[in-house]
Amino acid sequence: MTNAVPNQTSADILAAIIAAGVARYQASLPDYARDFSADDMEPPQFNVSAVDEALQIQLCLSCPLADCVGVESSACPIRIEARRVWRKR
Repeated sequence: MTNAVPNQTSADILAAIIAAGVARYQASLPDYARDFSADDMEPPQFNVSAVDEALQIQLCLSCPLADCVGVESSACPIRIEARRVWRKR
């Protein structure tokens, strides 16, 4: 006899077995080698500190993009200026 829950297909049972095995495998790995999900990770922080706040405001207000794509996007003028300053250093 199995301990299957009614209305569970064999594919659901197999998926649960695989998920448990993957979880045990991930737990056995050192921290640096674990596969972290998006929930476990902090969002990336973009270093735009090379561009002073006044210039950031000026760049934002004169942005040629139709909609704000956010500083996370490589098309953002603030990110472009930060990369230019970084290369110049």
